[in-house]
Amino acid sequence: MSIKFRSKELTAAEASFLKWQYGFDDEDEPFERALWQAIMRAWNADAASETSPRHLERLGCADAYPEEVALYVSFKSEGSDTVWNELIRRAGLSDRRTAKVDTSIDRRRRAASRA
Repeated sequence: MSIKFRSKELTAAEASFLKWQYGFDDEDEPFERALWQAIMRAWNADAASETSPRHLERLGCADAYPEEVALYVSFKSEGSDTVWNELIRRAGLSDRRTAKVDTSIDRRRRAASRA
């Protein structure tokens, strides 16, 4: 199963982010999953540090996937609802918080129960 976006209205980073958030990561390349894991680890390390090592800032430097990092940071900020609503509007998707969306885990469980 794949998810369809209005791709002309989304950057590659935004499309990857929405796939990740919706649980449609089966088609994502391992590189993209590794990138999101690195961003999350940098975020968590910065949040847990008392001396503020600024891993996330270094990850967002030039030539280090700045668009993906900036998107993730804005999503995790206080204005996350605005960012999320704008992304799903431009992607032509329904908000997963108000509608049931099957994740990859749901699909696998359903397939296993039929087998």
